[in-house]
Amino acid sequence: MTYAKSRLMIALVALLLAIGTWLPVSQSLALEQSEKGLTRALTSYAVARGLNAVISLAQGTELAVQPLGFGTVIAIGQLLDPINDLVEQLSSVMLMASVAFGLQILLIKIGAHWLLSLMLTAVAIAYAATALWRGGSPGWLKQLLLILAIARFAVPLYAVVSEGVYQGLLQDEYVAAQAGLRSGQESISRATGNQLSGDAVAADPAQVEKSRPWYKAFPSEWKMPDFPKVPDLRKIPQDIAQAADRSVKHVIDVMVLFVLQTIVFPLVFFWLLLLAAKRAVASSSARPPKATSAS
Repeated sequence: MTYAKSRLMIALVALLLAIGTWLPVSQSLALEQSEKGLTRALTSYAVARGLNAVISLAQGTELAVQPLGFGTVIAIGQLLDPINDLVEQLSSVMLMASVAFGLQILLIKIGAHWLLSLMLTAVAIAYAATALWRGGSPGWLKQLLLILAIARFAVPLYAVVSEGVYQGLLQDEYVAAQAGLRSGQESISRATGNQLSGDAVAADPAQVEKSRPWYKAFPSEWKMPDFPKVPDLRKIPQDIAQAADRSVKHVIDVMVLFVLQTIVFPLVFFWLLLLAAKRAVASSSARPPKATSAS
């Protein structure tokens, strides 16, 4: 590409920036994508707080069983401390992710303000005019145009790209992790709800056989009573622990997904944007080669 053509391309890009800054579609689409991310973060935060509440309740639950009037109490104790700490960290990550998406929405609205759009339009027209008619633009004008363009379009562009990456690569993992967290919450709730009190006898075959000698003295038409079943006391804490262990993977999955979308992706995106901006400034600063005079 010749020097004149490159200058023409730069001028056209500047004019397209001036036109694009007034198009509402860029702002509305970016806001829509950001609000989807905010909704996911708030939903995950609510699920994490609910799981935390259920686990905290389970930690203080005592399972009371009184077979034939003799009572025994089993306390779950600190079995769930590690998973509860991890869920609390998930709540903190979700809160920070919600703040990040809220800040993203605010920056999109600030970037779409008419004053910034007016400044970008004026600078873009000035840059295009100097590039076409003077053969070059002052360095400060190039830098100002670049700063205004980034302020106006960088965050909306990232919002659209980030949501596209989420829908294409991360959505299935997020849905599965959310379902797993809800399932763990329900499992722990059911396990801690299995508390028994009153006279209960384990429906144990040996226990039934012991009762037969005195029971045979009664008329044969009488039926053997159905002894109430007491859940396996060893199994109840085990069920809670297994549900909590299954939740660990889903907690980590959700944390990884939101760390990627709110920390890793923005760093990579704006690093690439910075590299592209440096190249654009360097290419626009190039001078045409001087013609050599014939000897």
